[in-house]
Amino acid sequence: MEKQPHQRKEAGQGPEVNSYGTDDPEVQARIEQARADASRERKRDRATLEHLVESGMNPDDAEAVIEYAHSIGRPLSVEFAEPKAADAMPERERRYRPQVYAVDVDSRERGIQYGLWIEAEQDAEGIAADVVAMLASSPTVDASRWEVSATQSFAGLDLDGLNDPKLIAQLGRGVREHGAAYAAWAGIAGIRDAEELAKFNDFFVGSYDSPEAWAREVGSDLEWESHLDEVVQPDLRSYVAIDYAKFAHEAMQQWDAVQGHDGRLHVFLR
Repeated sequence: MEKQPHQRKEAGQGPEVNSYGTDDPEVQARIEQARADASRERKRDRATLEHLVESGMNPDDAEAVIEYAHSIGRPLSVEFAEPKAADAMPERERRYRPQVYAVDVDSRERGIQYGLWIEAEQDAEGIAADVVAMLASSPTVDASRWEVSATQSFAGLDLDGLNDPKLIAQLGRGVREHGAAYAAWAGIAGIRDAEELAKFNDFFVGSYDSPEAWAREVGSDLEWESHLDEVVQPDLRSYVAIDYAKFAHEAMQQWDAVQGHDGRLHVFLR
């Protein structure tokens, strides 16, 4: 059939209706954002469903768990994608979004690997709710035991065996706010000592590229070079230098100085 030429719209036919149902640019932008959000949610739910089924769960039960998580406003935060672009970033430039893998101990003892990646920077109630949802959908009837078996974006902090939502939340918030420096402090204070963990700001001195860089900053704060200018004769000044490397080595015997997951030196009062 021969293609008909475009016909101009006759008066009275009414305005054309686009896919947004409106010509308002702001409304169109909001609709487009809602469509994108809905698409991401569908993809996440499909990935979650596939993971739960692969873990041994009945497909119908998996769908019910996902629907329940949405109904209480806590979509399952399972991570299945390839490492995010942030993982390739230099450690010091990374924005930490700590997560823990809560494993179902009862299922593990039956030879079934089942668990859930949970956002650790949320409050303890949120973590506990995610754990409850995970155990409720367990392939093991009446499963009740769980623990952390892996971490992600936690600045190298090892939380294996931890099963206290309050401690996990405290550690997650600390790493989210302070990065590798807080993970270094947790290694000193102990991951199970909430009282000591809370003292991070009281003991933290700073983070440095190297021990000598730390020593030079201390010398700058105390104006060591200026003092030498005052007490050493000008003609001898160029021959007198501070051994910052030696100072750093000796100072590290009296301070807690830890090389962090980011490769930097994190210093704390002892």
